[in-house]
Amino acid sequence: MHNDNHSQNQRRSSDRPSSDGHRGARSGGPGGNGYRGRDDRGPREDHGGRGGDRSRDDRGPRKDFGSRDGQGGRNGKPGGFRKGGKPGGYQGGKSGGYRKDDRGPRGGKSFERKRGEGDRSQGDGDERRDFREPRKDFRDRGDGPRGPRRDFSDRRESGPRDDRGPRKDFHPRDDQPRGPRRDSRGSGHPREVFVDGKLMAAPDQGDGRDRGRGRDFGGRGDRPRDGRPPRRDDGARAKRPNSHHATSARELALSALHQLRERDAFAQDIIAKTIDKSRLSREDRAFATRLVLGVTSTRGTLEDVIDGCMDSPDDAAPAVRDALALSAYEIIFLQKSPHAAVDQGVELVKTVAPRAGGLANAVLRRVVRAKEHFPFGDPRTDIAAYARLHGFPVWLAERLIAELGPEGARDFMVASNEPAPVFVSVNAVKASEDEVVSVLAAAHGDPTPVTVAGRPVPGCYRVSSGVPLLDGRVRRMFSQGLLLVSDATSQAVASLVVGDEAPASFLEIGAGRATKTILDQSCAYRRFGRQISDYVTVDVHAFKTRLLQERAELYGVTVTEPIIGDATDLDALVGERTFDRVFIDAPCSGLGTLRRHADIRWRLRPETIDESADLDAHLLASAAAHVAPGGILAYATCTITHEENADAVDQFLATEPGSAFEVIPYENPELGVERPFFSIPLEPGGPDAHFLALLRKKA
Repeated sequence: MHNDNHSQNQRRSSDRPSSDGHRGARSGGPGGNGYRGRDDRGPREDHGGRGGDRSRDDRGPRKDFGSRDGQGGRNGKPGGFRKGGKPGGYQGGKSGGYRKDDRGPRGGKSFERKRGEGDRSQGDGDERRDFREPRKDFRDRGDGPRGPRRDFSDRRESGPRDDRGPRKDFHPRDDQPRGPRRDSRGSGHPREVFVDGKLMAAPDQGDGRDRGRGRDFGGRGDRPRDGRPPRRDDGARAKRPNSHHATSARELALSALHQLRERDAFAQDIIAKTIDKSRLSREDRAFATRLVLGVTSTRGTLEDVIDGCMDSPDDAAPAVRDALALSAYEIIFLQKSPHAAVDQGVELVKTVAPRAGGLANAVLRRVVRAKEHFPFGDPRTDIAAYARLHGFPVWLAERLIAELGPEGARDFMVASNEPAPVFVSVNAVKASEDEVVSVLAAAHGDPTPVTVAGRPVPGCYRVSSGVPLLDGRVRRMFSQGLLLVSDATSQAVASLVVGDEAPASFLEIGAGRATKTILDQSCAYRRFGRQISDYVTVDVHAFKTRLLQERAELYGVTVTEPIIGDATDLDALVGERTFDRVFIDAPCSGLGTLRRHADIRWRLRPETIDESADLDAHLLASAAAHVAPGGILAYATCTITHEENADAVDQFLATEPGSAFEVIPYENPELGVERPFFSIPLEPGGPDAHFLALLRKKA
């Protein structure tokens, strides 16, 4: 490799006699003052056996010298002078003809010429241009005989520079067929970084010297063929693919997180509109869903960790924090490989802020170190550390311990961070169970009948995961209204509400998107051979009622009258009508469904629970007057707080309207015990937590 030591050796060799009898200092040959500069020396015997007098400025690629006669200069002429007797240090009448190493003899003499002096003849100029053309390509190539200089910092200020611009001109340009050069990278990015204790190429750099070696690029690798250097005359070199990029599942999850934050939407709604409709594989969609729900459910804890790993919380824009939160979730709660999580996190950040890769790398490496001390306290004695360990707000962790006890609260929080089990319900109105089960089995869903609280749930099956539901055959059943996704406890509640005797009329309060409506009518059809003929729904939201009508039509269930209005004043909605079944699917805090509704955990406030309990009391009082004598008033929630469950029922029974009702106890045949209410806790691996009270109106 050419270096500065060579330059020094060349200067010393100028005092030695050359092969043509000239000395390196002065020459009496033709052409001007007879001075022979550094470029006019004879052949060097100590540089690879190169014959001839090769001027340093006049060298092109090695192949251009294949026809030299091996004598002391060009075309048998004494070395050091070009045609026309012009010294070799001057190029085409342009100033700065000396290259980087041509700084003149020792002693500080200057050999710059004025512009216009010593111009070559026209013929020599043409030859010189042809001779110089390969040099541009020579500088761009990394496989030439000389190669790029490793250190350009030792240039003397007085040396001419061929009219070249600042160093930025050496950067690779998109319009030139250059490969990546290590010294040409942007000065604002590190060439190497430490990741997990190892020095690695920075993820945002395209250093392809070893990356992709042996891969198939256009039918052949980048290895030399038969010991020869790769061909460079085939046009622009094919750009090697960048091996560092975020996976499609993570990018899709990050896009969903952006929409959640910007639109203040619910996770399941965004997942249905983005991830479920993407073209990713079933496994990638399932992983993206896991990431979105996990980040959303533990967002507060993740934000605290990220803030502690940044110099200032304002250092990152919201979009960058979304990407950091996603990677922090993988590191802390999914126990992913730190190296992989950091690498993917950096690439995710660069998709939204290309210049923030360094910040992301620093923050995520701190997160990896912080994980060793997470949850930053003793969970056995520190309630804040206990809440942080499970990704819960402190106030909610305290509330759960008060409601469920220490062990019950622990099981609840552990189960809330697990992926929710997948349960489906066969729509008996349109399909037989054998038909649906066979398709689920063919899609590798491994459908299994479900029992809840000691009782089998008709038409309810648990499948292995959400992946089989993305099978084309299964999706076709959804599109035809043959199959419905619903938690097993929710299906058990519907079965208990419908009862063992067919009701002639049914009023559903808080019908929402028709999930319970479909379950009720399917259960009635399976149990009685027909649907409930007089089925009335009430919901305060018009858009939900429209969706209810669409889904009811798809699933083939009967809704005789969908009503939009406030159910706390049923007299204004249904007049004096009474029903055999009045089912209040009560609005509540939803704590029993945290796995499926990840937004609840950090949106919920302590006062929300009290507000829900107050609303439920008004709904019970309003519905009491519209239950026929001997009829059933069913009150159901999907939460675990006493205020919204047992306490709400007890307070209703203590009122004048409630005094007309009596509790129908629930008997668990598996345990052989009778309890006043149907109540299922949230446990690891089990269905969601639900509460149901059945009250019969006295005749």
